[in-house]
Amino acid sequence: MKSLVLFSNDLRLNDNDAINSSIKGYDSTTFLFVFDKDLYLKTHGSANLWWLKKSLDHLKENLKKKKITLHIIQGDYIKKTLEIIEKYKFDSVFINQNKHPEFIKKEDILKLCLKRININLFAYNKATLVDPTLILNKIGDPYKVYSPFYKNCKLLYSQKEVLKFPSINIRNFIIEEKEIDTSKVFSINNNKWSEKFDKYWSPGEDNAHISLEKFFKSSLSNYKEVRDIPSVSGTSKLSPHLRFGEITTNQIINHFKFHDNHALSKHEEHFIKELYWREFSYYILFHFPYVIDKPFNKKYENFEWEVNYKDNLEKWKKGNTGIRIVDAAMNELLETGWMHNRTRMITASFLTKNLLIPWQEGEKWFRDNLLDADIANNVMGWQWVSGCGTDAAPYFRIFNPLLQEKKFDPDNIYTKKWLNNFDLYTDDHETDLLTNNDLIKPIINLSNSRNIALERFSKIK
Repeated sequence: MKSLVLFSNDLRLNDNDAINSSIKGYDSTTFLFVFDKDLYLKTHGSANLWWLKKSLDHLKENLKKKKITLHIIQGDYIKKTLEIIEKYKFDSVFINQNKHPEFIKKEDILKLCLKRININLFAYNKATLVDPTLILNKIGDPYKVYSPFYKNCKLLYSQKEVLKFPSINIRNFIIEEKEIDTSKVFSINNNKWSEKFDKYWSPGEDNAHISLEKFFKSSLSNYKEVRDIPSVSGTSKLSPHLRFGEITTNQIINHFKFHDNHALSKHEEHFIKELYWREFSYYILFHFPYVIDKPFNKKYENFEWEVNYKDNLEKWKKGNTGIRIVDAAMNELLETGWMHNRTRMITASFLTKNLLIPWQEGEKWFRDNLLDADIANNVMGWQWVSGCGTDAAPYFRIFNPLLQEKKFDPDNIYTKKWLNNFDLYTDDHETDLLTNNDLIKPIINLSNSRNIALERFSKIK
């Protein structure tokens, strides 16, 4: 009997249920990744594809060390998989579920197709800690607010075993299929900035665990305070590793004694709550799939956004707004493929509540340029800031980027790092600009734009 392991966003050897289950009762196993170009262009931004290429190479090399081949081939996800299953007469297929809506559709279709030809599909979930069908409120409805969702999750949490890659030798069945050159398939035309990423990032399962250990040793003990300071390396930076399944939330949370009657430190609790915000994002996407491009709070579908915003949108994208911390953050994104969480909120608030540009435009830009772009997290973050999502920031809460900079970057360490022309920006927009015409002018008046936003938000009933 032969089994097939089909990878997607589970690019790891450990804590991989599909791998461990595929060898039980089977004589040989094949490891396969199908690159469906249309599917991956829908589910991955440009920066994502850079990481995917690197992560696949890392996985392939780790398997090679164990004398196992990872077959990376190109074709339609469903058709190519079925073709290989029938051609080589596989008896069962093993996958770890991919929670992106487009992959959910593909996996459901694959399951039906396999059922027709009497082939088993075994699917496991390590993409999230939570089964969204099991976490419901007292009347059986999905939670719409994060806090009670988290409390229920903590109450119900049961620690799962962290699986190790099988210690026995796996008999690897080699298929004769045309392999693809990942450097060609995942190259990103006209995005030279991706070449910079090697300076900042090391994708792959091994590096994910190095990042986790580094975070535990250096930042967890004061995480709640330092996580908000963009000039300090105070966050885990595990998000891209999680996005590609190089590490699981199950592996991370197993480092804690996490259950309802255990008192965590404020730093541990804060970090775990952020893991569960990711869980909540996928939970909401599952129960309310329309949020992928429409407001969770449907009354905001009628919000009066600006119409002729193309020029201001381009200036925001390129870090040319004249607002120091906003431009610094956008430069960080373009240089590194990542942005600090505090400045993600600041830049998102500026786009939606000062420039009054639809949140979908910002979400799309982040999705294409962030290495850790994750559909559920990205959508939920943008809806939270713009005021139309679950647990949304109230419409009258508008981040003032000047005050945010003074609070979280008082010595301008962050802005000086990411602005080559720092000295041309002002501390006091009105006073400085009156005395020096050479200074960079903001593209919008913060006070006036705030008042316009408040007026428009107040009209939503």
